[in-house]
Amino acid sequence: MNIKDKIYKRLRNEIINGKLMPGERLPETNLSKKFGCSRAPIREALSQLEKEGFVIRKENQGAIVTKSSPEEIIDYYSLLEVLESQAVEWATTHLADEDLDQLEDLNNSMKKVSPTDENYIEKWVSLNLAFHRFFSEKCGNEKMIWLVEEIRLRITRFRYLSFMLTTFNDYTRDHDAIIEALRLKDGSMARAAMLKHISRAKEVLLKYFFYMPKA
Repeated sequence: MNIKDKIYKRLRNEIINGKLMPGERLPETNLSKKFGCSRAPIREALSQLEKEGFVIRKENQGAIVTKSSPEEIIDYYSLLEVLESQAVEWATTHLADEDLDQLEDLNNSMKKVSPTDENYIEKWVSLNLAFHRFFSEKCGNEKMIWLVEEIRLRITRFRYLSFMLTTFNDYTRDHDAIIEALRLKDGSMARAAMLKHISRAKEVLLKYFFYMPKA
């Protein structure tokens, strides 16, 4: 992996995980010192991040981490509503009892995560991604995996706010409903439960959007 790709991946992960906040400036000189390299690979990495919508570059200001907007939240979560509700319905007939036991174990692990735990949000995010990834991997459509994964990576920074504005119990109860539908082999019921689950997260973020940095 060349230096530009390393810088790009590092900055992308820091934006996704909330270490670089919306509106934060990314001066090339500072990044050159941080990564111990010339400004050329920094510019290339920032250019790639700009194409993907993670940063914007303004005259006399340089690169800035993009701020969130209600429209962005609606766009991403609306796509997830369509894709993941379809994925769970397709996955229904492919899931064995041991798969459902594994999903239940994941959800039970989420229930045990406490705000008193160190890095508790990171732990919950990781478990939640594993839970949702299960359906993309088991739905029988390989393209679903990378489509959903890319969207979920891009909304991770929204998820941090979501967890501050609601309780984990809301989401794990939704997961329980999805698992119950799957144990009944009811694809339509599982689809509806997933749709309700993702819609909840979207509405939480939109309702409390004024707590977020504005574009």
